Amino acid sequence: MPAPAALFLQVHEPAADRAVVSEPSVRVSASTLPWLITQIRHSSSAQPDQLSIVQADASGDFSADVQPLAEGVNVIEIITYHGASDQTVRRFLAVTYKPAPVTDPAPIPLFLNISRPADGAAVTDPILVVSGATTPNARVVLQDIIPVEPDELGQWQASIVLEPGKNQINAQALRGAEKVDAAISVTYDPDS
Repeated sequence: MPAPAALFLQVHEPAADRAVVSEPSVRVSASTLPWLITQIRHSSSAQPDQLSIVQADASGDFSADVQPLAEGVNVIEIITYHGASDQTVRRFLAVTYKPAPVTDPAPIPLFLNISRPADGAAVTDPILVVSGATTPNARVVLQDIIPVEPDELGQWQASIVLEPGKNQINAQALRGAEKVDAAISVTYDPDS
């Protein structure tokens, strides 16, 4: 009876015994003798042992996705068995899962508009309801003295008293050191 071939285990992926990944899984691929059974076990301080059993193909290649990885260091143990000779080959890999940093979306640029009334409108009521929109979390000030609190979507509304004739309506949106102005003119004609 011929002696069995010498057992070997060559890991292709991950490329190093110590790898850092930004996804909660890692692909392990390796080569050994054809048709051998391999155990892939992984664990971390945050989760118990997980076990996968794979069989090498006719070329001796095998692969498996190891998941889920816990944040921090995960130890992956690969054990290949040669049943005809009771030989085993064991490799340990340390894979550090470091989630990609979550970036805050770019802030919405500060804006301000006056949607009602239309610029150049003529009205007959001295009490004018002015409304518009701004960036959420901005403050609005009308006529340099009237504070207006926009809702969570940035919609705002306030009433002002008009003088007979042409009235300039000034609005200002403020967010930190940022400032945006908007203005319209409205003519109040009490005799119409």
